[in-house]
Amino acid sequence: MRALLFLSRFICIAAVLVIVGIAAWEIGARPAMAQPAGPPPLTAVTVTPVKLLKVADTVQQIGRVQAINDVELRARVQGFLEQRLFREGVDVEKGALLFVIEQAEYETEVARAEARLASAKAELENTRRARARSESLLGRGNISQAAHDDAIAANLQAEADVKAAEAELRAAELNLSYTEIHAPFSGRIGRSQYSVGDLLGPDSEALAELVSLDPIHVYVEVPENVLFESRRRNEERAQKGEEIPVITPRLRFRDGSYYPHDGTVDFRDNRINPTTGTQTARGVFPNPDKVLLPGQYVEVVVQIGDEEERLVIPQASVQEDQAGRFVLVVDDADTVTIRRVVLGDPQGIYTVVESGLSEGERVIFQGVQKVRPGMKVTATEANPEQRILE
Repeated sequence: MRALLFLSRFICIAAVLVIVGIAAWEIGARPAMAQPAGPPPLTAVTVTPVKLLKVADTVQQIGRVQAINDVELRARVQGFLEQRLFREGVDVEKGALLFVIEQAEYETEVARAEARLASAKAELENTRRARARSESLLGRGNISQAAHDDAIAANLQAEADVKAAEAELRAAELNLSYTEIHAPFSGRIGRSQYSVGDLLGPDSEALAELVSLDPIHVYVEVPENVLFESRRRNEERAQKGEEIPVITPRLRFRDGSYYPHDGTVDFRDNRINPTTGTQTARGVFPNPDKVLLPGQYVEVVVQIGDEEERLVIPQASVQEDQAGRFVLVVDDADTVTIRRVVLGDPQGIYTVVESGLSEGERVIFQGVQKVRPGMKVTATEANPEQRILE
């Protein structure tokens, strides 16, 4: 009995030792617990201060560039194309010879017309002498009145024949001149539709297109509400005795840069388009470097009045929700705050701030989608214009 009791105690002690050993092995095999991590890095954003910029009240609309002179050069007589005397796509001067259609046939027709005219003039001279003799003989009673009348009629017919021959010669010379096609004005010639040796005629397609480029027109459709607002402002200025501002159209390209030459408004249509509710207006712009080309679309910025200093922020910093427009501002503690704003007209990559911000406040214009109000951020100040160029 004692032996059995001793054996059972031994087994229990052995089991305990095994369990303790296994636990110690597991503890020794486990890796050391990692040290607690530090705070996550702050989100990086790019900011720029609200600044004063000289701007003016403006109206922006998309305009279409169109040449003042735009003609299709066509053949007015039939014949084979003998010469093409220009390089496609280059500028040509007024009067430059561009195409020559074979001339031999028309030169021959001119020679024939000259011969017919010479013959008619000789016949006219003969009938004049005959008429003079007839008048002398009639005075002496040597010929009848009928014979004298025939001499007069022959002379008149000869005069008519000379005039007809002269008209035929002018027509032949005109057709000969049509074999040479000259530039009607200075401009840029387009692609030639025909090659030397092709048969041309009045029914042929245009040989090439010539457009004038300097100066150049830009057409724009001005909404009726813009016209109404402009009239209202002018009436208010007139009532206050203020000078009506000069309207100066400028052009802006897609990258935000401005065309270096200002234009002038030289035409406004006499009616409102009932379909679009717009009035067609036209500006004329110098184009010495041929930067503007017909068919091109540009943004027309019409400046109304003189420039004055206004607060501006990058357009890229502006966001909008159901409550309206807002920007994210980084305060002195590098914390993001939301600021509701009232904006004015765009000014290139900037937009005018009517209210909601003060000069010098830092607004986020890159990284706005990565942050929310209340977050701490790492703010890097940069020039929005330089970032666009990069």
